[in-house]
Amino acid sequence: MTRARPEQVIQTKIVVAMHRRFDCLCVHVPNGGRRGKLEGVAFKEMGVEAGHPDLIVYGRGGRCFLIEVKAPGGSLSASQRAFLPVLRERGFPVHVVDCVEDALAAGAAFGLPPASARPRPAPEPGTEF
Repeated sequence: MTRARPEQVIQTKIVVAMHRRFDCLCVHVPNGGRRGKLEGVAFKEMGVEAGHPDLIVYGRGGRCFLIEVKAPGGSLSASQRAFLPVLRERGFPVHVVDCVEDALAAGAAFGLPPASARPRPAPEPGTEF
């Protein structure tokens, strides 16, 4: 078994905290890691972009923002330094965070509603009381 990297631990905590605090979908983009040449070519053909942020946070009304997770003291890669400004230029807010609190602050600043505002699913037929 391999040990989780610090960024992975932080990111997992962020996803859990975002779902608990806000009415949002917080989705990981599996873009990182080392790949062989053939797999790298296949991923590139499927639309993988080097430097894409780790998380997409979908709010309501077609709104979203992105989060790049770094370990404390970590820095952006060259591909991230090139790609994040492209996203911002297109109007997508991008936050670089190294802790759960910063991610939650980004969600609040974005105006995500609280989790209590999340619509409740309709009961399955025959199960309502």
